[in-house]
Amino acid sequence: MAEPQQSSERLRELRRGQIITVARKIVAEEGLEALTIGALEARLEFSRGVITYHFANKEDIVHAVLDSVIAEIDAATLSELKASSSLEDKVRAMLRANVRGFIERAEAARILLSYWGRIGGDKRIRKTNATLYAGYRKGAARLLEAGRAAGAWTDVDVDAMATLMVGIVIGIATQSHFDKGAIDWERALEEAVKTVLARLRSR
Repeated sequence: MAEPQQSSERLRELRRGQIITVARKIVAEEGLEALTIGALEARLEFSRGVITYHFANKEDIVHAVLDSVIAEIDAATLSELKASSSLEDKVRAMLRANVRGFIERAEAARILLSYWGRIGGDKRIRKTNATLYAGYRKGAARLLEAGRAAGAWTDVDVDAMATLMVGIVIGIATQSHFDKGAIDWERALEEAVKTVLARLRSR
């Protein structure tokens, strides 16, 4: 008796995934305002009724797209962090992995940045964005606290440095996105890493 239910669940996941994939393409290619139920219906092989069965309205789709982009970028950075050994390597990897996550996943970055225009008027997007940044800061703070506990660096304001590290990631990634080719992001990132590590080593 469980098989039909499992099959139905798989179909729901498949349909939701198809809708989100097409919605992402629309936002990446044409901007957030172009994402409408009608635009989705025109690109998909199923009806408006199927779309609204899986998502109550456009706003639910908008937020599902944002969630999928954040999950993609986070997954890309996690593997690089796990491969690092020393504390300094982890700091380097955290900064590099997060910048690369934005730059090498151009569609995801374009989508994420397109949401910024709605932060002021959309509480749900504002909360999601705040949670994203808070998560990055907490990850950096955990690493900095570990270094302080190990005696690797003692004279550091953990919260301020974590905020700075997030600022480096967003600053380099957005400059690279908005003015493509104008900066050498790898050189800029290397200088940023050297600056952060020099500050952490200082007593």
